Parts: sequence; structure tokens; C-alpha cells
Amino acid sequence: MALRDFLIAPPQADSAREASAPAHGSDAAGQADGAAGRRRFRLPGREPQAGGAALAASIGVLAATRDVRAAAVAIGVVIARRHPAALVCVHAPGDEPHAPALRAPARAAAARLAASLRARELSADARGKVALVELATAGSQPSVAAARAVAAAGTLPIVLAVAARDPDLDPLLGTQDAIVVALPPSTEPALAELATTSACALTANAASMTLALDPASRTLALGGLRAPAAVRAVVDALLA
Repeated sequence: MALRDFLIAPPQADSAREASAPAHGSDAAGQADGAAGRRRFRLPGREPQAGGAALAASIGVLAATRDVRAAAVAIGVVIARRHPAALVCVHAPGDEPHAPALRAPARAAAARLAASLRARELSADARGKVALVELATAGSQPSVAAARAVAAAGTLPIVLAVAARDPDLDPLLGTQDAIVVALPPSTEPALAELATTSACALTANAASMTLALDPASRTLALGGLRAPAAVRAVVDALLA
């Protein structure tokens, strides 16, 4: 499929979003987040309790299949800097995941989170502070698998990355604190603008970036070892 098929809103996305949006007052309903009005995907167990820890950042990612895992794990590395671990959910249907050539040793919190995810019948592994979940292999609707993963993460930061736009996941993308559109350097300017506009239709807090990954930087990102400088800059700007 062409890059435009992954980044432009899927057919009937608006009607699917309306049909699948949580009812007002339901446990999963998004809530306004500060003056910016950003919304979070909240679930039973993800809802902060009075006097409890605040929810960490959540970021949606749109990227081509070849780059989506590297971009997602790199963003997970960035948002986990001040937390014990981060959950990274990737939806790349039709693309078989492969173990990274290099992998950061799993931190204890990430290893525990990965074990909890596997107990929920999700395909998960840990690298550094990141616990990575493959939604496409969960054997259920990606939104259902994402809900199980988010419940396991509790108040930890979350990344929801998709390579193929899916009406089932668009409502969840729209409830993240921000969306990053990661585009390869070869992307035509008109297509890049269209992809960014599509993301802005989901959330007001969106930005695009050029993700230029040579073999070394791709390996480091996939293994949870190091995030490219461009990724660190765009995430820090969105969450400032």
C-alpha cells in the first residue's frame, strides 16, 4: 500500500468514531486535561484516584510500516525518562515483527509490565524501560487489545502507534495527549501536509517530523537503546 493509505483518515472513520465513542459518564470516557483541553483514554484502573499518582503522558504515532516500531519505541524511550517504564502499543497489520539485533537490558518495571501484558494474552516483550505490545497479533479487535494493555500500564506513560489507519483505533488516537506523524525523508511535501492535517483532525496537539533512520540509528531505536535527536525534540515540544 502507498504511504497515503496509512496516514489519511480511513473510509467511514467519522461514522465509526461516533459509533464507538464512549458514552458520557462512562468509565472509558475521555476527560479534559488542563487548559489545553487535551483528552486521555481512560479505563477502569487507569482513572486516577483521589490523592493518587497523576497519569503520565500518552502519545499517538502515525508512521509507515517500515518505521512505525522504531518511531514508537524511540518515543517510548523519551517519555519514560522520568518514569519506571512506558507501554508502547504498535498496530502494523500484515507486518511480521522481528526481534531487534540489539536490545537494551529490560529494567525491572518494564519486565514486570511485559509479564502482566502476557498474562492478559498479549504479545509483549521488554527492552530497557519499554514494554512493547503487538496489537495485530492479539487475536481480537485492536482497540480491545489496547484496552487490556492500558489497564495493565496503570499510570505509566503510553505510546499508541499505527501503520494502518483503522476506524477501530482512530477514536483512541484522538484521546492521546499528542500525535506525532513520523514521515520518511522521501515523502512528498503535499502528502506530508495532508498527513499532518489528518492528524490535526484527531487532536489539536499534533506535529509532523522527518524520521531519517540509518541502519545504526534504526537498530538503537528498535532496541530501546537511544532515541534519535529529532524524536526527542518533537516529543519535548509537544509535551512542554
